[in-house]
Amino acid sequence: MTEEQFRRHVRQLAALRGWTLAYHTHNSRRSDAGWPDEVYGHPKAKRTLFIEFKSDTGRIRPEQREWLRHLADCGYEAALWRPKDLALIVKILSPDGPRAELPDNL
Repeated sequence: MTEEQFRRHVRQLAALRGWTLAYHTHNSRRSDAGWPDEVYGHPKAKRTLFIEFKSDTGRIRPEQREWLRHLADCGYEAALWRPKDLALIVKILSPDGPRAELPDNL
């Protein structure tokens, strides 16, 4: 599964679970370096997710790591998601699911 296929699949799952706000940077060359791939909002659950998508072997750039850490330090749910994480992602996308968290080694 490519990163783009994975991102689209997760976006569909999010919509099915009531995440009504979805933002995707369509042209990253004109955006600030490292900004996460997607932002989801769930007003009823009062949650906002900032997500960076990677393939199972994709590497995260320093600017991406910096943004994710900054957002998490500010209290937002920020995560790096890979296809191998799909079972956890499905749980997190439940409105009453666990908070998205960054891996300790990020």
